[in-house]
Amino acid sequence: MTTLVESTGRFDNESRRLIRKFRSLRNELDLLKSQLQQGDRPGDRLTGIGYKAYKVRLPNRSARRGKSGGFRVIYQERSGRLVLLLLIFSKTERGDIPDDAIIRVIEEAG
Repeated sequence: MTTLVESTGRFDNESRRLIRKFRSLRNELDLLKSQLQQGDRPGDRLTGIGYKAYKVRLPNRSARRGKSGGFRVIYQERSGRLVLLLLIFSKTERGDIPDDAIIRVIEEAG
C-alpha cells in the first residue's frame, strides 16, 4: 500500500530556495519521498510534542558535507497512508528548531 506524501507551502518555498543553492538536494528529497511512499519512516521520532513527527538528516553533497552539515527535514505521519513534509532547513544556515515552533507548524497545517 502506497503512502501519499504531501508538503506544506512553507516546505515548498524553502526547498525551492535551497535547491537553487544546492542542486543535489533535489535528488536527496526524491529519495526521501520514495522511502516515505514505500512506508518507511526514516529519521528520529520527535518525542514530547504530542504528534507523530520525525526529523531526518539529509547529506549536502553539493557542499561535500555529510549529514551533520547537511539538511534537516521535519515531517508528520498523519495516518498510515499520509505523510506531510513540514519543514526543511540547512544545518549550516540555522540551528535546531524548538519543539514549540514545530507544534505551531503542525497546528497551522491543520
